[in-house]
Order: sequence, then structure tokens, then C-alpha cells
Amino acid sequence: MKKQDLEQLLSDKARLIEELEFELEETNQGIIQLMMELEDLEQEKLRENIEVIKQLQVELADTNKGLLALAVELEQSEEKYSSILKHAAETIFTFTKAGIVETTNPAGAALFGYDEHELLGINISELIPKFNQIAPQLNLEESISQPSGVPVVYGFHKNGTAFPIEFTLGRPVYANKRQWLVIIRDITARKKAEEGLRLMAKIFEGSTDAIVITDTRSHITDANKAFTTITGYEKDEVLGKHPSLLSSHKHTDNFYFSLRRELLKTGIWSGEVWSKRKNDEIYPIWLSIYSVKDENNTSTHFVGIFSDITARKAAENQLKQLAHYDALTGLANRTQFVERLKWTLEVAKRSEAEASLMFLDLDRFKLINDTLGHQAGDQLLIEVARRLTECVREVDMVSRLSGDEFTVILTNIKSPEEAGFVAKKILNALNVPVFLEGREVFISTSIGITVYPTDGESVNQLVKNADTAMYHAKERGRNNFQYFSNTMNQKVLDELEMETNLRQALKNQEFSLNYQPQFDLRTKELIGVEVLLRWKHPVLGFISPAVFIPHAEKSDLIITIGEWVLRTACERSVAWQTAGLKPVRISVNLSGMQLKQHDLIDKITQILIETKLPSEFLELELTEGVLMDNAEVTISTLTELKKMGIRLSIDDFGTGYSSLSYLKRFPIDTLKIDQSFVKDITTDVDDNAIASTIIAMAHNLRLKVIAEGVETQEQADELQKKGCDEVQGYLFSRPLNEENMCKLLAELKN
Repeated sequence: MKKQDLEQLLSDKARLIEELEFELEETNQGIIQLMMELEDLEQEKLRENIEVIKQLQVELADTNKGLLALAVELEQSEEKYSSILKHAAETIFTFTKAGIVETTNPAGAALFGYDEHELLGINISELIPKFNQIAPQLNLEESISQPSGVPVVYGFHKNGTAFPIEFTLGRPVYANKRQWLVIIRDITARKKAEEGLRLMAKIFEGSTDAIVITDTRSHITDANKAFTTITGYEKDEVLGKHPSLLSSHKHTDNFYFSLRRELLKTGIWSGEVWSKRKNDEIYPIWLSIYSVKDENNTSTHFVGIFSDITARKAAENQLKQLAHYDALTGLANRTQFVERLKWTLEVAKRSEAEASLMFLDLDRFKLINDTLGHQAGDQLLIEVARRLTECVREVDMVSRLSGDEFTVILTNIKSPEEAGFVAKKILNALNVPVFLEGREVFISTSIGITVYPTDGESVNQLVKNADTAMYHAKERGRNNFQYFSNTMNQKVLDELEMETNLRQALKNQEFSLNYQPQFDLRTKELIGVEVLLRWKHPVLGFISPAVFIPHAEKSDLIITIGEWVLRTACERSVAWQTAGLKPVRISVNLSGMQLKQHDLIDKITQILIETKLPSEFLELELTEGVLMDNAEVTISTLTELKKMGIRLSIDDFGTGYSSLSYLKRFPIDTLKIDQSFVKDITTDVDDNAIASTIIAMAHNLRLKVIAEGVETQEQADELQKKGCDEVQGYLFSRPLNEENMCKLLAELKN
């Protein structure tokens, strides 16, 4: 081969090799590129897989948390229901269809006396023998209690003791499977209660004592057979009625008030009561009333149990007459005197009241007895006993100790002076001659007085001191009384001297009238005057009404004085009008003793007719205490006065004890606010509130209101702001005598 050809060939090979190397290089580059692309693709897929794995890890973590929470919840639920089973009061068994106990709770072990593990595997019929007889009767698809017609079922304690039970069966679903379940309750306590109720029902119907039950509104809800036997009323006749249909009306309102107060306070009251049968026969019973309360200590019913004690009462009275009364005079003897004095002192001590013992010895009785004989002496003692009894109240007691010695027990006296008034009454009664054996015989007595607790706190001490005081009376000339205490003796003498002076004042015309003007608060117009009694003693000078009025009220003098005041006031009012002066109403105070007069209406009518005063110009003022003393009678009397056209006013309102239930029934025109509330009305919030309440209440009852003791403009402004209608007091005018009152009326006319 030619060199040129060889070179050409080599050159071609070299070019071919070069081309091949180039192509190989390109191929390598392609492979490298492909490898790089493959590597990128693998990394992308790897990242995607990692993200998937991370997401799965998050989901797995959430799932683990849910499973953990569920496990905790299941654990808590299991603890909850385990706690319920543990603390349940009832026995809870689960058992197989064959009756084998699978689970129990502590209550089951305690009820039947087994350990819990001893109950597992035991058949229920061993615990409740009648269980298999009753269970087939029940529909166990739902929970159901034993049928009501089934006799009492008994469970048996491990020691063989039987006890009554009731149970509930059911088949709840648990873990997609029906379970057998029984809940058992011990009803021993309930059965005992039911047995007690049956026993009480038998006692109720079989009792020989009458039993009546009322609700809290005093409506009869039940009564037994003995009630019908004793009262004559069938049960159907009294159901829903008030027990007052049995009232004999022999007891006062205070008696029933005290009964109710004691019953509400202690829940029980017992005592002797006079009752009335259906045929209107009055008979004595021994009554006990009990309050029945619920678990909240609230009264729901009242039970009254009573028996007819007519026969017992008669026997007691006969024995009492023989053992406690003097055969000659019928008065209490020494035995009853001592018992009664003990009782009186006990009552006085509890109520912090006073009582008095009077010891009496007839003067020169032995002379009469020796001169006229014992039979005449006995007749004299009988007459003395009668007169002594007439001188005291029913609540007091006269007794004959021996011979011519008598005692008087005064219960619950208001003051020691009251005993002196009774002693004076006795002296006057015995000063009337007695006719014995055709002869006029004069008798007197000497009286010694002691007062509890001042003169002694025991029976012996009071008797001894009263006897001593009686001998002092004899030493002072007989036919008088002496207090054991010299101080009290002087006080009684002063009291008697005051009474004598008052009687002399009436006789000598020492009394006069003043007039307290009353004004309309809004117009300042004079609309009336309150009449005020004044007394000028010839030696002692002017004596305050606060001093002499209480003395007059303790005797019948207040009636005479009150009548004089009313007549004189009416005469002066007519005289003013006749003289052409401004006509105004006159307000006259009426005392409690005046109000109790049976002929009060006639006396007032007579005075109005004789003085020719029109009734519309007369107003009568009464205090709250006077109004509430025997309120029913007072209402009747005031109604008659109201029909006559007389105005009626309650004086010193707010200081007494008026009942609102009675206040609305009194035919009153005006309430007078006591000056004790007016005095500090601008500074004392309580007085201010009381005044506001009185005014508002009065206006709601369509009554006028007058305030007394108004002394400052501030008081008047406050009262006017509250709507008070009328006023009286130093701000407007002081009390005026006759002359100055006429001048005021004349000025107002002009």
C-alpha cells in the first residue's frame, strides 16, 4: 500500500476515531445527564415518601392519643361504676340464667352476712328461697319490680335470720350481651313503720278516749268512734268543721289565747275544759292537744284527745269539799288556804307580779259568842263569810282558818294600795249590823296586810307578818287595817287622804277646765279644742292631772269626775255658740271605767239633751288600752255613740297595744299621734318612721290624723309633708283658760 494511501487510511482512521471519541463523549454526557435526571427523580420520590411517612407518623400519634384517651375514659368509667357499686345502699347481683351469682357489691355482703367472695358462685335461691317462684312471673326484657300482689318476700342472713325485702329484676345489655341483674332492698324499717301505722289505726278506733285531728287551719280532718260516743256527733257531721262547735262558751277569750300560745310554744297543752255535746249538754272533759310536725319541724296537724270526766269531777268535788272546805261557812279551810297561797306565790314569782295576804280577826267575837250562844255565833260567822266573799274578785280566795280568824288572798294585784282598798271595802261591809236572835248586832274586824315579795317570799313568812300586822291593827283601836311595812302604811294613808281630797274637791267645786286648741295643719284654721281638767287645792295649790287622775281611776270617783267634765264642756261649747263665737268641736277624754258603765249611752244622751249641744260638736277620746279591754263590748258601745253623731278618737296612738284586726272594726274617726313620737320626729329615724306608718295606715282606713305636742316649725313641716291632717301644741297655742279661750274664738270670728 502506498504511503499516501496509508497516511490517508491512517488519517481516515484517526478521523474516525476522533468522531467515535466525540460520539462516545456525547454518549457519556447523555449517560451522565440521564443519571443526573434519574438521581433527581429518585430524590423527589424519596421526599414524597418521606412526607407520606411523616403524615402517617402524625396520624399514628393522633391515633395513639385517641386510644390513650379512650383507655383513660374506660378506666375512669370503670372506676366510676365500680365506686357506684361499692357505695350503693342496695344489694346488686349479676347472675347466670341458672341463678348463680357472678358479681356482687359490698352492700350485698353486708345484707346477707357473707364475705363478697363467698357470695360468688352461690345460687340466689339460697339467699331468697322464693326467688325462683317469683322470677318466672316477670318480664325480664325490661327492668321490673316484684308484683304488688306477691306476699312479703324474705331474704335469709348467713346466720339464718329472715328479713323482708323487695327487689327489681332486669336484663341490661353489656358488651353486646344480655346480662341478668337483680337489685335488692331491705324493707325491715318500712314494714315496722307500716305495722306501727296499723297499730295506731287500731288504737285510734279502739280508744275509749275521743280523738280528733285538725289541720293547721283548725278544720277537723278525722275523728274516732269514741268521739261520736262522747259528743253525739257522727264523724261525717264534723269533717271540715271548726272544733268551736263543741264550745260551751264558759271560757274567756283569754283562756283560748293562752291555750294557743302555750301550744305554739311547747307543742302540747293539757287541761280541764268545759265542752258541749250535740244535745247542748255542758260537761267537763280533760283535754290534751299535741302538735304534729314534719321533718322540717313545721306543724302539719293538731291531735286532740279528751275524755268525759263528769263522774270523776263529781267525786273530786265531794272529796275536795270534805278535805278543803270549812263545814260551817263553806269557805276554804286551812289546808286549801296553804295550797292556794303556795300556788299564788309561784304564779306571782313566774310573772314577776305582786300578791297580797290579809289576815282578819273579828273584834270582840268571844263576847257575842258567850252572850248569844254558839248557834248565834255560828250564824254570825256564816254571814261574815258571805260578806267577805262579796268584797273580793273571783280570782281571789277567802278562807276560815279557825274560830273567828279569816284570811284573804289577793292574786296579781297592781299595787300594794289595791289591798288597802279591798280592806276598806271589807270594813265598810262588816259595819252593817247583823240580826241575830232578833237582835241587831254590830261586828267589826282588825286586818293585817302583807304584800309579796316585799314582806316575805314564803307562806310562813307572809302569814307571820300578816298576823303581826293584824295585832298592830287591834292595838290601834280595832276596826282598821295595817300594813306590815310602816312605809306602805303611810302610803296607803296618803292614798286615802287623796281620795278624801278628791271627794272634797267635787263638793267644793275646786275643778276647772282648760282648752287645748286644735288646728287644721294645711289651712291653719281652728277646728277644735281638747278639754283638760285642772285642780287647784285650797292648801296644796295646783295638782297635776298626772298625780290625781290615777287615784281617781282606782275608785268610782273617775266616773263622777268624768261626768262633770263632759257636762261642763258641753255647757261651755253651747255658751260660746250662743254668744256668737266661732263654733268648734270639743274633745273630751273618756276613761275605761266610764266606758264600762251599762248606762253610759243614756248618760251621754241626757247630757246632750240637757245642754242642747248638737252631737256633731262632741268628740270622745279613748286610749288604746281602754279600747282593747273587752273589745267586743267596746265595739258595740262605740257603734251606738257613732250612730248618735258623736266623733270618736284614739288618744296617744302607738303607745298601747291595739290589734289591727280590731282597729278596723272600731268606728273611729281620728287617730292622735302621741307626742313622744312627735318630739324627735325630725331627728329620730324610728320616730319618723312610726309617724309615717301611723299616718299612712290611718288614711288607708279613711281616718283623720292629729298630732299632739307640736312645738317647732320643723316638726309641723315634717308632719305636713307626711300628710298629717291636724295638730295641737305650743307652736300654735298653749292650753287656755275660759277667758282666753273666749278671746281666741272672738278674734277668729272677726
